[in-house]
Amino acid sequence: MKNLTAIIIAVFLVFALTLTAFTQEPTKPTGQQPPSQQQKQDPTRPKPTEQKEPEEQDQKPFVIPTTQVVVPVIITDAYGNFVTGLKKNDFLLREDGAVQEIEQFDDERSPFSVALVLDLSLSTRNKLDDIKRTAIEFVKQLQPRDKVLIVAFNEKVEFIGDFTDNQKELESNIKKLKSGYLTSIYDAIDQTIREKLLKAPGRKAMVVLSDGVDTGSKRATYDGVLELITRAGIVSYAVRYETRNDGGKKNLKPEDLPRLGTPFTNSFVSPSQAQVYQKQKPKDRDLVGIDFLRELADRSGARYLRSETAEGTAFMLKIIANEIRNQYTLAYSPTNPSEDGKFRQIMVNLKRNDILIRARQGYYAPKPQEAKEPEKPKE
Repeated sequence: MKNLTAIIIAVFLVFALTLTAFTQEPTKPTGQQPPSQQQKQDPTRPKPTEQKEPEEQDQKPFVIPTTQVVVPVIITDAYGNFVTGLKKNDFLLREDGAVQEIEQFDDERSPFSVALVLDLSLSTRNKLDDIKRTAIEFVKQLQPRDKVLIVAFNEKVEFIGDFTDNQKELESNIKKLKSGYLTSIYDAIDQTIREKLLKAPGRKAMVVLSDGVDTGSKRATYDGVLELITRAGIVSYAVRYETRNDGGKKNLKPEDLPRLGTPFTNSFVSPSQAQVYQKQKPKDRDLVGIDFLRELADRSGARYLRSETAEGTAFMLKIIANEIRNQYTLAYSPTNPSEDGKFRQIMVNLKRNDILIRARQGYYAPKPQEAKEPEKPKE
C-alpha cells in the first residue's frame, strides 16, 4: 500500500512539473510589433526624418551660357534687297576689335524656332480679331521647317501648345486666344526666353506684338529683361500696335520704314550710357512702352515697327517673316577668357563694301560666380 501511494505521489509530481513547463514556455505576443519595430516606435527615441515631397526652390539668378556667342545677321544691298548665298569665309567677326573665329555658320536655309508673343490685355480687346488674323498670316509666311510657339499674355503668361510646324495646329491655337485685363509683358518675354527659347534647337527668334506698357509683371523688370536680351543673343522683333493716339503717323508705309543698316547700329544704348538713359527715361507709361520695345529690338539686332491698323500690323509681320527667312547666324567662342561681367562690343564686316549689315551689338561677359554654375542639361 505504501508503495502504491509513493507511485501515485511520483506520478502527480511529474504531471505538475510538466504542466508548469508548458505554462512558462514563451509565446509570441499577439498584436505586438517585433522588437526592432518597437524600438522605432519608442516615444523616447527621436523620430526619423519624414520624407516630404520636394518643395519648389527659390529661383536662382538664371545664367545664360556664354562659352559660345550667337550673332544673328541681316545683309542687304543699298536698296534694301536681301543678299543671299554668302558663305562663312565672306564674314569677318570682331569682339572689342579682336578677330574671332567663326565656329558655326547657318545660312538663310537653316530652320528657325520662332516665339510669337501676343499682348491680350484689356487695352487690346478691341483688336483681338485683328491680332488673331494677322498672327495666322504671319505663321503662314515662314519656311516650312520653321517651328512656331504661340505665347499669350495679360495678367498671366500662357504657352499655347509648343513649338510646331503644323499650320492647322497653330491656327487652332491662335483661334483659342482670349483677352484678359493686365499686361505682363516683362514676365512674358522673360519666361519665353528662359523656359522655351533657350531650350529650343537651332536658330531662334522672338516676335512681340504689344503696346509695350507693362501693368502686371510680378517677376521680371524693365532693366532685367533688356539685360537678358543682351545676354541671350536671340533676335527679338517688336511691333507696337497703338492703343492711343500719340500724335504720330497712324500707319507706316514702305517708304516710311528706316533703311536697314546704319540707323539700327546707331540707335543702340550702350551700357556706358545706361545710367544717363535711366535718369532721362520718360515718366509717361506709353512712352516708356515705346522705349522698351525699341530697345528690345535694337539690343538684339532686330527691328522696332509700329502700326494702328490691322493692315499695318499685317504688313509689319510680313516684313519680319521675310527677314527671318533671309537671316544668317554666326557663333564663336570669345578669345577673351576674362570673367568680369563687362559689356563686349561685336562688329560684323563683309569682305565687300556694297552692302549694309545689321547685327547684334554686343553682350555681357559672365561674372565669376556665374561662370562656376554648371549649365543645366537640355530637355
